[in-house]
Amino acid sequence: MSAISLGGGKLFNSLQWKIIFIYIMLILFSLQLISVYLVQSLEQYYLRNYKDSLENQARLLSVFMQPGIGEGQLWVEDTVSLARDFRDLHEMEIIILDNYANVIGASGSQALIGRRLIRDEITRALAGNLSDEVRFDTVSQERRYYLAFPIVNEQSTIGVIYLSGSLQSVDDTLNEVKTILLSGVGIALAVSFLLGIVLTKTITTPISDVTDQAYYMARGDFSRKIKVQTADEIGRLGETFNYLADQLSYTINEMSSEKSKVEAIINNMSDGIVALDGKGSLIQVNPSAKRLINKLRLKVPDLNRSGFSLLRNLIGADEMRRFIRRQKPLTAEISSLSPEVTIEVKIAPFKVDRGKLDGTLIVLHDITRERELTRRQEEFVADVSHELRTPLATVKSYIETLLDGAAEEPETRSRFLNVLTVETDRMVTMVKDLLVLSQMDSSQAYWQRSEVDLQELVSEAVGQLRQKLKVQFPGIRVIIDPACTTVYADRDKIMRVFSNLLNNAVKYTPPDGEIIIRAEVEDKQAKVLIEDTGSGIPESELPRVFERFYRVEKTRSRDFGGTGLGLSIARKVVEAHGGIIWIESKPGSGTKVFFTLPGPVSEEGRST
Repeated sequence: MSAISLGGGKLFNSLQWKIIFIYIMLILFSLQLISVYLVQSLEQYYLRNYKDSLENQARLLSVFMQPGIGEGQLWVEDTVSLARDFRDLHEMEIIILDNYANVIGASGSQALIGRRLIRDEITRALAGNLSDEVRFDTVSQERRYYLAFPIVNEQSTIGVIYLSGSLQSVDDTLNEVKTILLSGVGIALAVSFLLGIVLTKTITTPISDVTDQAYYMARGDFSRKIKVQTADEIGRLGETFNYLADQLSYTINEMSSEKSKVEAIINNMSDGIVALDGKGSLIQVNPSAKRLINKLRLKVPDLNRSGFSLLRNLIGADEMRRFIRRQKPLTAEISSLSPEVTIEVKIAPFKVDRGKLDGTLIVLHDITRERELTRRQEEFVADVSHELRTPLATVKSYIETLLDGAAEEPETRSRFLNVLTVETDRMVTMVKDLLVLSQMDSSQAYWQRSEVDLQELVSEAVGQLRQKLKVQFPGIRVIIDPACTTVYADRDKIMRVFSNLLNNAVKYTPPDGEIIIRAEVEDKQAKVLIEDTGSGIPESELPRVFERFYRVEKTRSRDFGGTGLGLSIARKVVEAHGGIIWIESKPGSGTKVFFTLPGPVSEEGRST
C-alpha cells in the first residue's frame, strides 16, 4: 500500500507504463502490418511490371522467331545473334528452345546450345502455358526472374523463349523503401512514446491521487481532497471520491460519537456488563462488572481471552450448557456470605444465525440492597405487628374486664383506665414516630433552619424530660464551649434529637449516676456529646442500635415506654443536617453518643 501511495514499485506494476507499453505495442503492430503490406504490394507491383516487360519482349521476340522455327529455316547463328541483340538492348538473358526443349540459341554461354534444358516453367511453356518463376541465383547471389514464353504456330507449340533478368534493382528499391519505413516507424514510436507519457499522465495522475486518497482514508485521514481538473469520467471519479470522503468522515464521526456515548453509558452504569463474542472470548467488561465479580471473589478474565470460565463460575456448568444449547435468555441469582452480597445474573444471546451463537451478553445487577430492604420491610412489619399486638391485647383485655363488671368498682375502673391511657399514648407516640420516619424517608419533611442557641435548647430539652418522666433523675452536667453557643439547624427537630438521646440516657443510668452534655467546635462544625454512666451496650449490638424497633433490652425498654424508634429518628435528623452520629459504649462503662451539626454562620453565609 505504501508503494502504491508513493507511485513506486516495479516498472510493470505502474499503470502508466502498462498503458504506454500497450500503446506502443499497438502502434508497432499497426506500423509493422502496414509496412509488410506496403513492401509486399510494392514487390508485387515491381514484379508485375517486370513480368509485363519480359512478356512483351518475349512476345516481340517470338514474332521474329516463329517463321524461322516453323519452317525449319532458322539457323543457330541467327538465333544466337538475335538473342544477343535483345540481351544487349534489354539487359536480359535469352535462351531459345525448340519443341523438344533443346537449346537452339542463347545470348550467353554457347555451351548450352544443343543441350536439353528441363525446368518446371519450360515444361509448362511447352504445354502452351506462359510460365514464370522467381529464384535465387547462387552464382550471382541475387534473385532472378525467369519467364518461359511458348512460341505457338497454328495452336501448336513449336518452341519456347526462356528469358531471365536480375531483380537486384527491385530488391534495392524495396530495401530503400524498407529503410525509409523502418526510420519512419522508429520516429513514429519515439513520438508515440512521448505522447503516451503525456497522455497517460493525464489519466494516471488523477488515478494516483485517488489511490493516495484511498490510502489516507484507510488510515483515518479524511481532510485531504482530490483536485478535480477535468469534467470527464476521471474528474467525476475524483468528485465522487471527495464526496465519499466527506460522507465517510461524517459517518465515522457519528459512529465514534455514538460509540463514546455507549461506552460512557456502559462504563458509568451501576449494573455490570460483560460481553462475549461467538467464540466465547471476552470483548467487553465495564468497571461495575469488575467490582461485582470481585465481590463474588471470582477472577475477571483478560480481554480477548475465553470468558466461558467466568460464565461457568457464575451460573454453573449445567446451566451454561443448557444456555448454549437452547440459546434463550437465562436469569439466575448468586449469593455470597463473605462478603454478604446477592447478585442477579441475566444472560442473553446476541443474534443467532442458523443456530450459531454470535455472542453472549451478561448483565450483573447487585440486588443486595433490595434483598436487605425486603428483609427489613418484613422485619419492620413483624416489629410493628409485635409492638402493636402487646398494647392492643392489653387494651382489649382491660376493656373486656371493664365490660364484664369491673367498671362498677371505682378503684378498679380508675386503675384500668390509667393503664388504657398509657398504652394508648404509647401507640399514638409510635404512630407519630413512624409518620416522622416515613416523611424523612420520602423527603417530605419540612425543614426550617435558623440560628439556634445551644445552651437554651439543651436546658429546654432537660426540662421537658423532667416533666415527662416521673423518675428520679441522675445528675446532668452541661458543658458548652463558648465558640459553640449557636448552631444553624431546625430547632424543633434538633430538640427531638436531644429529647430522644437524653431519654435513653436517663432510662439506662441509675439515679446515682451522671449524664454529661458537652458541645465544642471541630472542623468548623459543632460536635455534641451525650455521655452517661449507665449499664452500657454490648459491642455486638452497636451496629444495629440505629435500626427501627431495635432494643438492646426489650423488656426493660418497654417498661420505660420506649418504641425503639428514637435513635432511628435521631440519625435521620442529624444526617439531614449534613452531620453524622455514632455511639461508643462498653458494658458497665456507660455510653457515649456523638453527633455533629453545622456551626454558626455569618450574615453573608446565611443569605446564600
